[in-house]
Amino acid sequence: MRSAALSRGAGERALRLATAVVAAGVLMGLAVWSQAARATIFDGGTYEFPYTFSYDDCGFPVEVEGVTSGHFRLRTGKGDQAGTFFLKDAFSYREVHTNLETGLSFVQRGHGVFNEVRATPLGGTLFLFEAVEAGQPFVIEDAEGNVVVRDRGALRHRIVFDTLGDDVPGGIVIEELESSVHGPHPGFADDFPFCEIAAELTGA
Repeated sequence: MRSAALSRGAGERALRLATAVVAAGVLMGLAVWSQAARATIFDGGTYEFPYTFSYDDCGFPVEVEGVTSGHFRLRTGKGDQAGTFFLKDAFSYREVHTNLETGLSFVQRGHGVFNEVRATPLGGTLFLFEAVEAGQPFVIEDAEGNVVVRDRGALRHRIVFDTLGDDVPGGIVIEELESSVHGPHPGFADDFPFCEIAAELTGA
């Protein structure tokens, strides 16, 4: 999407969320186009996107079943922000991670609001996008539903983005700048011990 949508460090979730928003936008595009053409809202709607994937980065095979859902709005920029698109997305997701060797599982889930708030022109078709993500985007629970880790508060993301100057969603990420963290976000740290937690919760 042209929108400079960024998420927390969980790249897999960010990719699935972006895919869900794009899919919803494509499905709704024709239905809302006549209204969107007369307003600053380019597109919007709800989505629900089930998914599965697996990983073995932690030294044991894990299968994940999840679903992400929410509602989004994509609005157009005006004035010196012409040619840009701003995403606001209220999302939630829930994943069950199962160790295939032990059969034991844990839950990763989250919810929040991702809101692109500003696009500063940098010359040509380049913009510095700023976005705020607030809520509880990353929570790990054991099999009994006890919270093991919880992120909460707000993250502010910045990204240099090339809109390509074609006045449609889509573009190129040039540079992702360091995010600022407000509130406790242990899961956002580079040294977060995800594999150690996964091993403990699944008997690896």
